[in-house]
Amino acid sequence: MRLKFGLALVFLAGGVLPALAQADCQPPIAPAAPDGRTSTQAQMVAAAGDARNFITQSDVYQSCMVDYVKAQKDLATKNKTPFDKFIEADAMKKITENQNEKIKVGGDINAAIAAFKSSHPN
Repeated sequence: MRLKFGLALVFLAGGVLPALAQADCQPPIAPAAPDGRTSTQAQMVAAAGDARNFITQSDVYQSCMVDYVKAQKDLATKNKTPFDKFIEADAMKKITENQNEKIKVGGDINAAIAAFKSSHPN
């Protein structure tokens, strides 16, 4: 009975622990775009900088996710174990979500800048 329980724990840990292993990649937090019609020039410059910073941090995050998947594939090869395709699918889902967020942030700041320029024609 003890042996069966011990083996059950080993198999459970063997199946759960790899799933719990996560990349140490942290997605950046998207900045909110200001209202271009009511913002000052200084606020717009700061918001544009925040958007550029987010996009740069997103590129780092996405590279981290790709590196994590590669490391997991290499580890599976080294250990002669099958690579868990869920790891790659999950990473790609997160990369796609972040890429969509980058597109939204870029579009939002561009719309805010356009609104600022039309509200402050100087």
